[in-house]
This record gives sequence, structure tokens and C-alpha cells, in this order.
Amino acid sequence: MPASVLPPPPDAVLFRFAVLSKVRIRILRGEDLVVAVRAVAAEEHIGVDQRPSQVSARSIYRWFAAWTAGGVQALAPALRTPTASHVLDPGLVTFLAAEKRADGRASVPELLRRAVDVGLLQRPEDVDRTTAWRALRRLGVRTRTGTAPPLDQRRFAKENRMQIMLCDGKHFRAGRQGLRRVAIFFIDDASRYVPQVVVGTSETAVLFLRGLHGVLERVGKMDILYDDHGSGFTADDSHGVLTNLEIGIVHGTVGYPPGRGKIERFNRTAEDAILRHLAQDDVDPDCMALELRLAHYLEHDYNRRPHRSLGKQTPEARFLADDRSLRPYDDGEELRRKFFVWEERLVSNDHVVSLDSVFYEVPPGLGGQRVRIARDVLDPKHLLLDHEGQSIRLRPVDLHANARARRGHAPALVEPPTSAVGAARSAAERALAPITQPDGGFPAADPDKEPPWT
Repeated sequence: MPASVLPPPPDAVLFRFAVLSKVRIRILRGEDLVVAVRAVAAEEHIGVDQRPSQVSARSIYRWFAAWTAGGVQALAPALRTPTASHVLDPGLVTFLAAEKRADGRASVPELLRRAVDVGLLQRPEDVDRTTAWRALRRLGVRTRTGTAPPLDQRRFAKENRMQIMLCDGKHFRAGRQGLRRVAIFFIDDASRYVPQVVVGTSETAVLFLRGLHGVLERVGKMDILYDDHGSGFTADDSHGVLTNLEIGIVHGTVGYPPGRGKIERFNRTAEDAILRHLAQDDVDPDCMALELRLAHYLEHDYNRRPHRSLGKQTPEARFLADDRSLRPYDDGEELRRKFFVWEERLVSNDHVVSLDSVFYEVPPGLGGQRVRIARDVLDPKHLLLDHEGQSIRLRPVDLHANARARRGHAPALVEPPTSAVGAARSAAERALAPITQPDGGFPAADPDKEPPWT
């Protein structure tokens, strides 16, 4: 390249020169430098990234001084050596970064205390925690406490029906008063078919399990259930029932939109089509009434509407055309038994066990022993006691009836055994009866019989 030919200036230099050109034009028009700089600083400029941006008056003054002293080449950004901190010791910063990468849950004050333990600091207060936090951020260290999101985050889709069932709760308002309600939808991942919806006042394990029971009755068992990590899905009862059913469960990762794309898209569709119309005066806010409305919408509208992601095919047609066999539960009683979870309880001396602050009576003879109780997760008052191979239905204790009932009589005292003296006295009384008794020992006369001497 000839020496007289200079390389083109970088984009940053051109941007700064364009801003100064506006200042120069105003000065040539007769404006003062201060007025011209203020006017240009208030304007928007097209930045290097082709986006509107503003430049501070301080930067314009600095660029104007550099251009006046050295021309256009002086507008080039100064090269800066990247450094984590200009005030902290490099060894301390390296130690803090290594500890934070090894223990992501450690806070900045905890890291400073560790630096004291290894002799890098005398006191944790010698270093401002904000300064240490900024140094970690400049090094690209994740400063949030807790477990970092998994690096392998990718979109997923199953090929066949009932391989993954997506489950999510959508909150909405209903009725004239705008009461809070939540609808839990069960969405097949491969076909987008929604076989079940349940409505409640809050997202609980009972509501989720009731919907799961309906899915199993209608279309059968799925391989994996994917949820949004809600409280109703992470409850112990939910895990116990899914373990009984041998169904895998995956809790969605927080801040992982690629894994929830289908759920969020369905939520937007349901919101626009029906949920936003339920907060009206003529809508019954009862949960079962709302559940019937949503079930009718799914069966007659959503499941029969073509989807672009399915190649203009409806979710119902895609679900029914799948050749993967379904696994329904033909025996309703067997399915119902899967929704019982077992717990151990200690029986009190008055033959009572406590469960969820409710007292239940158990058969006598089990006081002080531990017993296994099967609890129905869909009906908390349905308890069964496993006793000698039999299932006994437990009933709550009627405390008010016990308070009014009369107490049982004390047991009768046992008479002491007859001594030898007492036996002799009884024999004497029998022998001397004709002498000692008033009637002389003869039986009393029967008034209905005539005497023999008549």
C-alpha cells in the first residue's frame, strides 16, 4: 500500500466527526460554542449500531478539543487494557473469582471472609462489597447466588402422542367481582391435543391430581409429565402419586423459554379466545361452571382448529392419527388405588391418631404402636388403616359427643375369698335355722292352698 494512501477511519471516528460537524455548522452560523454543544447534545444521532443515540455535552467538548489538537485521527477511541479492578489487589480478585466459580451460592461477604481466612485481607470491611462485585462482573463471573441454569438448553419435541404431557396453570379472573381462578391444562407435546382442564381457586396438589386422574381415565398413561415448577406440581403428594403410577416428572427450569414455548403459545391462545371474556357479569364464577366452559371450548374449538405448526392439521386429528398405542386404565378401582399415599402414625393411649390436625379413631389394642395409614389425596377425609391384612376405614373422633357422653362405671370390687371361719359359720347357721329363725325353720304357708288340717 502506498504511504500516501491512508486506511479508512473506523466507524467510531466517523460517528464522532459527524457529531462535531453539526457543532461546526452551528458555530459558522454565528452560534456560541456553548449554545451549539447544548443543542447538538439534545439531538438524537444514528450510532455505529444504526440505532438512535444521544451524546453528552461532556463527550462533545472532549472530542472537540481532540479534533482541534490533532485532527480527525485524534478522534480514534483510546486503547484500554482490560482489567478487573484498578483498586483491588490482582491476587485478591483472582482468589475471589476462583472461589465464586467453585461455589456459586457463596455471597460476596462470604468470599471476603474467606479471603481473611487465607490471609489476603485483615478484615472483611477493608474492601467494599460493591467494588468486589463489580470486579467479578468484569471478569464474567456469575454473581447471582444459587444454581446456574444448565448450559445445554435446547428446544425439544416428541414424535408420538403421550410421550410427554405438558402441564401448566393459567390464572385469570371470572364473574362480576373478578374473582381469582386458575385453570390447569394438560397438553400433549406431539399433537398439541388438550384432553383435560380443571379449574380451582389456587394451584394446589389436589387440583393437579384431580386433572391427572381425568387424563388417565380418558386417554391413558403418559411417559413423562413436564410442568412449570409450580407448588401443586412439586408437592409430596404429587410425587407420591406419580411414583405409584410409574410416570416420570420433569420440573421446568426457571428462565428457560425454549422449554416452555408451546405452553406459553397455548396460554396466549386461550387468553385471547376465552379467558379474557370470563370476567363479565353473566359468567358464573363457580369453579365447576368455569371448568365446563373451558372443556367445551377445548372439545369444540381448540382441538378442532388447524395449527400452522402441525401443517394445517388439527390437534384432534393429529392425536387420533398417531399409531402409538394408548395405555388406558380399564379397571377404575385399580386406578383409584394409585392415588393413595402411605404414612406412618403413632397411636395415642386413647386409640387416636392425628393427621392434618384432625383426630381419627383406631381399633382398640393399638395404643403406643406405629401404624400405616393410606390417605386418599383426592379426598383428605378418606383414610384406610392397614391392620392384620385388612383395610379399615377411619372416622374422625366426635369430640363434642365425647364431652356429653356419660363416663363408664367403675369396675365392681371382687369379694375376698371366703375364709375357713366364714364357712364354719355358714354351716352353723344352716344347722341352727329351726331354732334361730322366727318361723322355726318351717316353710311359710301358701295362702292359695288349704291347710291339711281342714
